[in-house]
Amino acid sequence: MALLSTTGKIFLVLEPISGRFGIPRLLAKLSSNSLNINWDGEEEITILTVNSRRSRLKILHIDDVGCDLTSRVLNKGTFKVLFQENCIPKALTRSMLERLFIDGTMEGDYQNELSREILEKRSKNP
Repeated sequence: MALLSTTGKIFLVLEPISGRFGIPRLLAKLSSNSLNINWDGEEEITILTVNSRRSRLKILHIDDVGCDLTSRVLNKGTFKVLFQENCIPKALTRSMLERLFIDGTMEGDYQNELSREILEKRSKNP
């Protein structure tokens, strides 16, 4: 998953965020601390948001030179994120992010057999 940097903190927002939000609105929510992340405005960070239908994952990545926004929609299934109002976002490891990105889950049973095969293959050949 060379798409993202290997450094910086990764957070999953645990309340639904509109899939229509772009970089300006997500940056405004992050800067105003309405996502409860307490970002200092300088450190490298990756923020993941999921829409209310759990069909779209947005990945906002900010580093020293700029920011980018990526959307992910699965071919099968939805993103298995349990929403909680006014909750502190969940810190993720890179392997949790990779599993969420590929299978839509972070733990437990895989929702797609192909996802399991892909992740097992990657873990054998890093």
